[in-house]
Amino acid sequence: MSLSKTIKALFLFLFFATPLIYVSANSELFELPKMIFVYTTAIIIIYLHLLNHFHHQIPLFRPHPLNLYLNLFLISQTISTFFSIDLHTSLMGYYSRLNGGLYSLITYYLLFQVLNVYIDQKLIQKIINVSLLSGFFVAIFGIAQHFGIDAHLWVQDVRSRVFSTLGQPNWLAAYLCILIPLSFYKILSTLQNQYRQHIMLSLLSITYFTSLLFTKSKSGIIAVIISLIIFTLLYLIKSTSRNYLALISNLILLVSLSLIISNPIKDYIFPSQIIPTAKEEQGKIPTLNITPSEDIRKIVWQGAIKLWQQYPMFGTGPETFAYSYYWVRPAAHNLTSEWDFLYNKAHNEYLNYLATTGTFGLITYLLAILAFIFILLNNLIKKNSDHILTIAVISSYVSILITNTVGFSVVIVSLYFFLFPTFFPSSSPISTAKVSKFKWPLIIIISLITFKILSQTIYFYISDLTFSQAQKLQETSLLPARDQINISLSHFPNQATYLSLASSIYTNLSLSYHQQNDAANTSKYLSQAIQTSDQSVRLSPYNLNFWKIRAQNYYLLSTIDSKYFTDAIKSLAQVADLAPTDAKTFYTLARFFDTIEDTENAIKFYQEAINLKPNYDYAHFNLAKIYFNLKDYPMAQKYFEYTLKYAPTNPDAQNYLKQIKSINNQ
Repeated sequence: MSLSKTIKALFLFLFFATPLIYVSANSELFELPKMIFVYTTAIIIIYLHLLNHFHHQIPLFRPHPLNLYLNLFLISQTISTFFSIDLHTSLMGYYSRLNGGLYSLITYYLLFQVLNVYIDQKLIQKIINVSLLSGFFVAIFGIAQHFGIDAHLWVQDVRSRVFSTLGQPNWLAAYLCILIPLSFYKILSTLQNQYRQHIMLSLLSITYFTSLLFTKSKSGIIAVIISLIIFTLLYLIKSTSRNYLALISNLILLVSLSLIISNPIKDYIFPSQIIPTAKEEQGKIPTLNITPSEDIRKIVWQGAIKLWQQYPMFGTGPETFAYSYYWVRPAAHNLTSEWDFLYNKAHNEYLNYLATTGTFGLITYLLAILAFIFILLNNLIKKNSDHILTIAVISSYVSILITNTVGFSVVIVSLYFFLFPTFFPSSSPISTAKVSKFKWPLIIIISLITFKILSQTIYFYISDLTFSQAQKLQETSLLPARDQINISLSHFPNQATYLSLASSIYTNLSLSYHQQNDAANTSKYLSQAIQTSDQSVRLSPYNLNFWKIRAQNYYLLSTIDSKYFTDAIKSLAQVADLAPTDAKTFYTLARFFDTIEDTENAIKFYQEAINLKPNYDYAHFNLAKIYFNLKDYPMAQKYFEYTLKYAPTNPDAQNYLKQIKSINNQ
């Protein structure tokens, strides 16, 4: 097989395998192994392309009308990374995701450039075919999830909202929204007398749509409705094939499915009128007060805009939203059901770029989008182009833009976002390239560099496996957990995530040996716990989780030596500085002071937590207990009553109120 054919085969494998990959042994099952797979495949593709350049004079790059805009976008991300508040995160991406860091963006950019060299109509058709085949497996698994095939493996109610191999219902929906217009393209491109192929392709689109409905993703369903409306209108206007029957029959099938299968749009238009019986109502389990996702997003978006106002030009750095959002997080977030969740994205791709890469980053991103839309529309006007393909890509691309409005791109969506433009290459012919006189020295150097990058990628994957194993073992087997995290650190000694976990493991080992009166090992692991904690917060000083873990570790170490309690307080105070509206931090500070009977500070921080989160029942309860112990019964009664207002079934608060009533009656 020639190098060109191998490269094309690897691209096909990339589109086929990426959505299918998930590994339960990783610290993050879905996005992380997908990103590592993309890195590995891209490294091999780029290396083979360079060899092809030297051996067969294939050009390194080929002109494309989008090149200028992608270059500007990459420059904006590089500048933003240079000014980032956390260089490592901006390069690698947020640890559990990786997608969106500068390395991932460079990878997509290089994949675009290489595919642009080899793309032709035959390869485009193969990419679409393998994409549809892979998507079929993903969709079938999603449908099987709805019927409980793996319900025992997940904490989430996967039957209610499926996510297949993508990891989250909205991510699966965004992916399927890309495939549905492509399946329509294949249906309408097939000759009308090929009935068997028509039926198979129609079943394919039905499978995608059924799985999409089972995600119950509002954004996904809205996106597919809009994209299919666009597809239909453009097809009616531009297509010369006039295969209306196939189009209308498939649309009717999808509409029928949407009326049969429960989904957010159907439930909104046709609300259920079933009235539960008295017996059903009596046995009904009270539902949690879940804040609508759109309300939470609005709050997060307010924070993203505030962040941009503080860092207007280049933002805080790619993928740093998980840290910087908490500087400006609206206090209203405390009143939502996700008040203590970590938000590592703005849940709006455009605001995410605005907050983390500033005005320059967002403008270059939007310019690239607008430029590609212009290319698509221009291609639609051309007489000799494949209009149905153009219409399908427009529809799929619009679905990405819509789902990104209330979410963010994951690995497989990013792959299509960056590589779709290669379907519409420059009309200029590919010329042979001049090869350097130093061909073999360059090949040797490139081979060594490739080997180094590839080995580092593989080591990173192995390190994550041992990191994940250490996470699982730290609760039950400290010494094996230590061995696993040490393997991770041996490969990447400056990975702050590994250092933070190591600090926790060493802390617990120190406590364990302290209980066994083993002074030598107690001192050894105590020293290592402090050292690794110091390293983690020095490498990533704005990571709230690392500071919280540091505070917890110092709190535990204070049982060995009380002097570490001050360090625990200092660490929590740092968290409060970085997240001034995080009610849980002030509550934890109050608990720490409550433990050492520093009543004044405990009251102060419980009150601060309540000010930030008025419905914080735990803070009300603990504050009430302090007043009860101080025999300030009116204040105790006040806060116990607040506790019951927000947690009516709290038996301890009820008992305390009975005691206060008894005391008042004496």
